[in-house]
Amino acid sequence: MSIVAIYSRKSKYTDKGESIKNQVELCKEYAEKHFNVDRFLIYEDEGYSGGHADRPKFQKMLKDISKKKFNILICYRLDRISRNITDFSNLVELLHENNIDFVSIREQFDTSTPMGRAMMYITSVFAQLERETIAQRIKDNMHQLARTGRWLGGKTPTGYKSEPIYVDDKGKGKKKMYKLSPIPEQLDVVKTLYYKFLELGSLTRLESWTLENNIRTKRNKYFDKSVLKIILTNPVYVIADELIYEYFQENSSDIASYKEEFDGIHGLMVYNKHDEKRNKIIRNDESKWIVAVGKHRGIIPSKDWIRVQNLLEKNSKKAPRTGTSKIGLITNLLRCKNCSSKMRITVSRKKNKIYYYYKCLLKERSRGAKCKIKNLNGKLADKFVINEIKKINYKESDVFKYLHEMKENLKNESDGQVLIKNRLKKELHEYEKAINNLTLQLSQSQNSKATKYIVKQIEEFDSKITAIKKKLGNLDENNEINKLEKYNIEILLKLIRNFSSNVDKLEFEEKKRLLNQIIDKIWWDGEKLEIDILSYNRK
Repeated sequence: MSIVAIYSRKSKYTDKGESIKNQVELCKEYAEKHFNVDRFLIYEDEGYSGGHADRPKFQKMLKDISKKKFNILICYRLDRISRNITDFSNLVELLHENNIDFVSIREQFDTSTPMGRAMMYITSVFAQLERETIAQRIKDNMHQLARTGRWLGGKTPTGYKSEPIYVDDKGKGKKKMYKLSPIPEQLDVVKTLYYKFLELGSLTRLESWTLENNIRTKRNKYFDKSVLKIILTNPVYVIADELIYEYFQENSSDIASYKEEFDGIHGLMVYNKHDEKRNKIIRNDESKWIVAVGKHRGIIPSKDWIRVQNLLEKNSKKAPRTGTSKIGLITNLLRCKNCSSKMRITVSRKKNKIYYYYKCLLKERSRGAKCKIKNLNGKLADKFVINEIKKINYKESDVFKYLHEMKENLKNESDGQVLIKNRLKKELHEYEKAINNLTLQLSQSQNSKATKYIVKQIEEFDSKITAIKKKLGNLDENNEINKLEKYNIEILLKLIRNFSSNVDKLEFEEKKRLLNQIIDKIWWDGEKLEIDILSYNRK
């Protein structure tokens, strides 16, 4: 008997296509067909890139390999394990040292054979080579674009708009490009924010100051700390001079413009400033930036811009770490009824005991200038919501009816697909039989004028067979997705059905997830809580 480990990974959270659950089910089916399975160990990383090994379940799996907790490791596809040749090679070596076989069902690689190991290494080498080639090509193109100082499109920074310009294209005529054009009233606000930040010394105080003085964004919304930080860290505003050239040189940035182009007049354009990882936009380290002198004028002297960056960095080191306590069950759902703002957790400690409250974000940010609603006792609020949800008759609720309807629709869809599949299989058999007959005729009439017509008919039937096989493949894939969706619905129905009796046994995150499935929003008016149950629009 074998203990089989299954590893699954997907970069983005989704229930479609090669989802985590889909990968696991396919791996289980393969294992049960090819091995004598005693039990499964499942390792799932969702929302993590395969470009690095810093994945929680992947790391746990590596530790379990060293402890020889399983005999076989299976994944759905090779790149689910790793997109990095070094990480992949290290994993294969570790598996080999511990006599653990590895199977990738899509590529049909099996490390129990020398050829299987060789093929995996070759595939990984070429995959990484392709990624590195593409990455270098992108970087080369970005560097070339950076030298033009042009605006490449997207959301323009506060204070500027995109304006077309026409430049000479090496004798080929005029080429249309874009540059940033100033909006004076917005740039006045930006200057004020920079110097007010240097005066007040923190983003929190600056945010409160903007609220108290009714200073708003270009979209007429209140500033929050994240928007203010984007403005204060954007090099687009800094005046390009020798000092800022040296600043970026010291930070190992890739400077695309020559030093003499830093003329003390224009602003900067920065490329490759952000990266998308784990479904989030992440600011790259300055060493990865491509810096160029733009065609627009800068407005903040370099010494002041650098002072702002240093102060922001200093403040970030002093900022307290966010607690990881399991508190704030309804954080994602709670809203202030007075101003519709979200409410966040505020923690205090008295006599070695932790107390927490929900506080209106607008109230906190404006220091009470824009909202004065009372804080809400966190422990009592969480308990109240759980007790209220226990009282609901779920068989009469929209969510319960909707899930039952979804389940019935999936069943009908599956039944319909079975009929279509049987019809397609019958057609496939008939076409294959017809090709066999035509092939026999062809062998008996090689010199006949009918030969070309027979060959043409065989090709037509072969095309139809290919199309039918493709349809059957799609039906199989849809069937797997339906199976997973039905499985997830069953779990959710069971949780909802037994919520009252089981809720106190659930882990904190399970309670939170279930409440988010049932509740739309929870409103606090300063005196009482109102719970809006999700309403599903059914077709």
